[in-house]
Amino acid sequence: MIKISHIDHLVLTVKDIEATVKFYESVMGMTKQAFGEGGIALLFGNQKIHHHEFAKKLEPKAKRPIPGSTDLCSITATSLQEAIPYVKSKDVEVIAGPVIRTGAIGAIKSFYFTVPDGNLIEVARPS
Repeated sequence: MIKISHIDHLVLTVKDIEATVKFYESVMGMTKQAFGEGGIALLFGNQKIHHHEFAKKLEPKAKRPIPGSTDLCSITATSLQEAIPYVKSKDVEVIAGPVIRTGAIGAIKSFYFTVPDGNLIEVARPS
């Protein structure tokens, strides 16, 4: 049996890596990291999100990688009373929330928006 301790990174397929990086840096405070032969990731805490550009040859990859097919939930240290107006100040439409949801650690209060490639972002705090 394999016992997983945590997630190291996720991979998102995106239309435009530079536009995606700009969004995550400016709206979500992540940091760009170049790695390997042209790889791009965004760092936050002890995790990162790798980005693969749609229709570029890269192996191995998911069977049907397409932009806008992912929902991500991240936990923030910022209060939602501060986070929601900040996201809106970046000309990002908040499409839901704040609402109570169930996260990996129990009840969370969340709000939602989409990124340029259409992926859904949920930003939450323990409730």
